[in-house]
Amino acid sequence: MQFARLLKIALPTFALMTIVALFIPPRSAEAGINSPLISAPDGTLFLIYDKARHAVTPSTLTALGIDEHTTKLVSRQLFDTLIEQPAVPDLPQGSLVTGPDGWPYLLLDGLRPIPDEETFYANGWGGYQKFGPTPVATIEPGLFALLPQRAPLATAKRTGPGFFEWGNCTWWVAQRRAVTWLGNGGEWYANAKAQGYAVGDRPLPGAILVRGSAAYNGYGHVAYVESVDGTRFTVSEMNVNGLGQLSTRTYDIVSNPPPSMIGFVYWRFGPEPTEATIETPTTLSPAVGAHEIP
Repeated sequence: MQFARLLKIALPTFALMTIVALFIPPRSAEAGINSPLISAPDGTLFLIYDKARHAVTPSTLTALGIDEHTTKLVSRQLFDTLIEQPAVPDLPQGSLVTGPDGWPYLLLDGLRPIPDEETFYANGWGGYQKFGPTPVATIEPGLFALLPQRAPLATAKRTGPGFFEWGNCTWWVAQRRAVTWLGNGGEWYANAKAQGYAVGDRPLPGAILVRGSAAYNGYGHVAYVESVDGTRFTVSEMNVNGLGQLSTRTYDIVSNPPPSMIGFVYWRFGPEPTEATIETPTTLSPAVGAHEIP
């Protein structure tokens, strides 16, 4: 009798729980994670977007502008509920990427918009003569939406090498990208910095390598960074083997740095954006990044 009474109470309760289970969707795994960056129990890092987890390297996180210290360690049970999708591609600092809008951005501690096509080509990324364009990677909309927008590049125009004597290293670099300062090669680092250009000691595609006056008859030397692969980077330069002779050379910034290196000249940037000022450029040509400078 006691059992029958309990059964009579339990059956309606069970039926109600079944209805709830059928009509109330379960809480998603993403809802239990309040950070886009998680760490698996084995320490592997993953970014969460598009309802899936994507493995990512610490160096790529730096370029994306996502702080590794925001990582959330999740349980194995919660981790296993997330579908694993292809890893985030390796994107080092200085990579060029496009998002859903098709516009190119410089990836340097976050997304840095390139304001127009002229600026893209003025910085040498479109390629020149025998040097092809800098690769532009396409990133998924879900990943693009996670990335912070940083200060955009300032507009630039190709000035040409008219301020420098033909055949010298300075002439070549001013032919390869916009140069708005004067001086011998060894003076370029300080002169560019005085005009507001960012400078540093890391090779990035499109940067200018500046070497001191311990060589090249005291004038110093400059070269254009064509490509970077890990710690190795390749430059194009002129007047190493003779006046007007164009050549390339590969260094390793760790094990084989350029002799008498002063540093690298990068680009000028505008102010850091606020939410109200973030907007997408609207003058895109589909040819950007796809051909050499005319």
